[in-house]
Amino acid sequence: MAIRMPECPGPRAILHGGMVLVLVLLALGLGQHSLASQREDGGTQEHAVILLYHHVSDDTPAATSVSPDTFSTHLDYLAAQGYNVIPLDELVAGLRDSGSLPANAVAITFDDAYSSVFTHALPMLERRGWPFTVFVSTDYIDKSYGGYMSWAQLRDLEERGGRIGNHSSSHRHLIRRMAGESEMAWRKRVAADIEHAQSRLQAELAAPLHMHAYPYGEFDEPLEALLEELDYVTFGQQSGPVGPVSELQSLPRFPVATGYADLESLAEKLRTRPLPVEILSPDSRVLDPGAGPPLLKLRIPPGGYDRTGLRCFVSGQPPANVKWDGDIALVRAQQALRPGRSKFNCTVPSSDLPGVYFWYSHLWIRPKDDGSWYAE
Repeated sequence: MAIRMPECPGPRAILHGGMVLVLVLLALGLGQHSLASQREDGGTQEHAVILLYHHVSDDTPAATSVSPDTFSTHLDYLAAQGYNVIPLDELVAGLRDSGSLPANAVAITFDDAYSSVFTHALPMLERRGWPFTVFVSTDYIDKSYGGYMSWAQLRDLEERGGRIGNHSSSHRHLIRRMAGESEMAWRKRVAADIEHAQSRLQAELAAPLHMHAYPYGEFDEPLEALLEELDYVTFGQQSGPVGPVSELQSLPRFPVATGYADLESLAEKLRTRPLPVEILSPDSRVLDPGAGPPLLKLRIPPGGYDRTGLRCFVSGQPPANVKWDGDIALVRAQQALRPGRSKFNCTVPSSDLPGVYFWYSHLWIRPKDDGSWYAE
């Protein structure tokens, strides 16, 4: 597997991406020498990080955007720290062949095929010769929705180093059933939505991936099983690194957007290791209407981490309470989760690598108290 080296920067990049970046790294204590003891240098490894972006623009919602300047700084950081930006399909192949990933492997992905990715992100990535993947909802392209790429742009992007994956046809909430819809009817409808998107990608593009990113990052066990039957490798929006313990129908990615896009936050994510967990309960990620604080029961085996340092951060509230029973962690939120999507982001410090955390993120989905679904 070839290691892709960045091209020599131009004068402006040297000034901005060199002097400024070095000063920032020194201020954060994240220079080359400080990271050398926290990353494998050379050789292969079993884990990697997948980064998720949406918009690359100053004019789009902050919750799903990074500015072009911020994105450029991220690429400068990856290059300066010796990360290996590899194609997503090579990363997945490395997961399947445990231990064959290059050291410090990172994949870059974008959801939704926003036009700002073509305008701003593509030229920066192309200059470095770095691969990346864009997940596309094909109805949005077929109907020429504003703010999204066209098929011509997606073909151009593919020729210039990008790969294209499946984000469904409709970008609907795929876990939801229509009124009176049976499980068999739901499976047929969702499968048709995803397979129609794949057929459109195959008709319009040279080499689309047989990979799917869940719209809104929403998935549950029946949807995972359906995607496995359809033979898709599938990605969520829950945070965390990937490794041999990761499920190929719910691979995590670190979302990067304003508020979580500074270099210190990025550096912490890139250093993470996957925390091996076995989910003992509950059986479903979808909570009942009006559910109280959820309880997550995990088996976490001994490893190169300090289990007593387990902390689980909860969306929109204080950290969860954690109790141990041997290898089993009982993790309960302090308050009921709000309707919508929430996550338990659980971290455990490494035993021997300072500043490195083992990470697992658990997705919860809760309807409104009356049983209806929340709107986006």
